[in-house]
Amino acid sequence: MDRYDFLILQIIHDHKEKGFSSNIRLAELEREFWKRIEDDQSLSIGHGRVGERITKLYIDEFIVNRNGYTLTKRGRIQLSESVTS
Repeated sequence: MDRYDFLILQIIHDHKEKGFSSNIRLAELEREFWKRIEDDQSLSIGHGRVGERITKLYIDEFIVNRNGYTLTKRGRIQLSESVTS
């Protein structure tokens, strides 16, 4: 996982922390991802594949899609470990 994968986990976490009762939808997740990295000069086209990143996080069981995306227990642990290191 790289910092952009962690950014996706952070966006999902932030959405829940803001008190939204529903999970974050794909379109909103993608929009927020691009908004947060638009000034990142080190991002290449290959790094930005947000759809592929979301799919990999889903397959690796860091996120789950139940009427929108939310973190799994494994995703919350991974995110908390990245913040503390």
